[in-house]
Formats: sequence, structure tokens, C-alpha cells
Amino acid sequence: MDERVKEVQVWLNKTYKGVNGFEKAPENGRTGWATVYSLREALQHELGISTLGQGFGDMTKSALQNKIGSLVEGYSGNIVKLIKGAFWCKGISPTDFTSKFNDNLTSAIKELQNDAGVTVSGKLTVNLMAALFDMSAFVLIEGQGKSGVRSMQRYLNGKYSDELGILPCDGIYQRATNTALIFALQKAIGIAGANGNYGPGTIAATPTVSQGANGEVVRIIQYGLYVNGFYDGSCNGNYTSEVSNAVVAFRKFMNLPPFTGTSDLTVIKGLLTSNGNTNRDSIALDTSTQLTSKDVTNFKNYGFSIVGRYLTGSVGAGVSKRDKYLTAAEIKRITDAGLAIYPIYEDGGYEIEYFSRIQGYRDGIKAVNQASKLGFPAGATIYF
Repeated sequence: MDERVKEVQVWLNKTYKGVNGFEKAPENGRTGWATVYSLREALQHELGISTLGQGFGDMTKSALQNKIGSLVEGYSGNIVKLIKGAFWCKGISPTDFTSKFNDNLTSAIKELQNDAGVTVSGKLTVNLMAALFDMSAFVLIEGQGKSGVRSMQRYLNGKYSDELGILPCDGIYQRATNTALIFALQKAIGIAGANGNYGPGTIAATPTVSQGANGEVVRIIQYGLYVNGFYDGSCNGNYTSEVSNAVVAFRKFMNLPPFTGTSDLTVIKGLLTSNGNTNRDSIALDTSTQLTSKDVTNFKNYGFSIVGRYLTGSVGAGVSKRDKYLTAAEIKRITDAGLAIYPIYEDGGYEIEYFSRIQGYRDGIKAVNQASKLGFPAGATIYF
């Protein structure tokens, strides 16, 4: 328990308990989403927003934009106390918990700006407030984060935070970081309306680069190789022989011929998205459909030789519900046609709360038992 965090929680509940829409913060001295939501709702109330909510959306940002210019040293009010409270919850000390904007608060702002990799000015911005009133971490999370990923996150914030907002700098490669990396590629190749989505326009404009090249696209390739575990050198934008060798290793691991050191669409999109270049040729597929003899023949005629099928369960709901589990008869149809099979398990897992040690153990046992019943050999890999 952090006594300072508890002090913030107690003050929030005492000050805003009569405000319609304000949700009480837990008084446990531990920062969590419940406390962040209370801070946001209190901030919205101070900004004159009557309908309070847990988010930090456009309405909050718009109201804050009209106020942010006055939040400087010398200003006094509950908003300042909320800002200091958010800093205490973020793990950055503003020294005190008063309603006056003083030089100690300016120092806390500078510390957060430095952690986030943005310009260290000591001045509040809407984007900085959004990052402050959030659970995002801006220091390396021990045991989970990597310093190289954090360096990349700070670099991306330094270049694109005005457009993307200030993203976490915790050393964990996450969705927001991946989106920012695609956004950086789009900006580097001149995509109008860059949005972090690797769509048709970005696919068409993705360049081919090789050893000897330099620039922002190369830096993004270096970052992509690093987060995929193939490169640990400097991400300086220079396409060296080390980068070229890493590309070859990535191509070989992912079976993406030709096995050269050149980065084309297949390599670059393969580094930045889970599906890679969807126009590349493939001999494998997966499906939740129970395959008929006609299906199997069609797949074989199209050049597929490996089929991924689910071990258990169903898909859809109501009248659309259908079985997706693999059957012994289906295995015979597939193997008689000369195709191979790899097993997949997925039942549930649509919410983060699903993923626990106990659930994983149960799913593992269920998958192994079903695979064994269907005749898969010991040691076969089951994809979850």
C-alpha cells in the first residue's frame, strides 16, 4: 500500500461524493483502473462536463484544450490537485498534494515527458494529460519489458505523439506499439492519411530495400527484426550486412523464399503484421468447417497439402451454430487424399479474464485427450 495513493483516494471520495456520475475510488493505497476512472470523472466535473464517464475521449480532450493554457505555475484549484494525485498514482512524486501549481509539479511533468520520450518543456498538453490519467506505464516493467523496445517506444513518441498521442514506454511490445510502427512506415513512404493500418494503399507503396540503403524505412525494418527476435544491433537506419543477415534468417525461419537479405513487401509486412503478405503462395490452410470429400478435393486441386482443423467445439450461435470439431471420418477423407493434418484447439478465450493457469491446464488436458482419441501421435504439436 502507498500512503500517498490512499491519500488521493480518500480525498477524491470526500470531495466528489455528491457529484452525479462520480464512482468512488477504492481506499486501498493501490493504483488501479478504478482509481484512474475516479480521477478522470473528477477531472471532467472540474472541466464543466455534466455527464461523467470512465473514458478520456473527445469531449474531455476538447474541454481540456480550452483550459490547458491556464494550467501553469501560480494557478490554484482542484484541477491541480487532481493532476498531482494522478502523478502520485503514476509513481512520480510531485512532492506535495496541494492545489497550487508550483515548481515541484513542473519537475514532475518534466520527469514524465522524459520517460515518455517527448519534448521536456515542463508544460502540460492535452496528450500528456491523457497519458497521465491512464494506467499506461512509462518506465521499464521489470521482468516483462525490454530496454530495446522501450527505446523504440520513446523514439516513436518523440516523432509521432502529436498525431498518435503519447503511447506506453514500458518495454512491452503491444498493440499500440505495433500500430505506431506501421504508422511510422506510412509516414516514411508518404501515405496520405496514415492511420497505423497496413491496408491496400500501404501494401502498394511498400518499397523494396537492401544492403547499403539508409533512412527511416530501414530503421523500421531494424525495429521489426528486433521485436521478432532476429536482430539486436543498432536501430540507426543503416542497412548493414548484419541487417541483411537478419533478414535472411527471418526469411528462412518463416519459409519466405527467396532466402536473400533483401526486404520486400513479404518481409516488411511479415515483420509488422501477423498475417504478412497475404498474396504469397501457401500450401497450408486452417478452417473451422468440417470438410467433405468435395472440399478436400478442391483444396488439393488448389495446391494445398496441409490442413489445420479444430479438435473440439462449435462456432456461431442460434440458427447459425455449427460443429467445428474434427472427426475420425473427416481424418480419413483428408489423409486418403494425401493431405496432412495439424490439430488446433480453441474453445472460448474471447476475454482476457479467460486466460488463467487453471484454465490453461484444463484446456491442455482436454486438447491432449481429444487428439489422442483421434489418433494423433505422441509429440504432435497442438496449436492453441
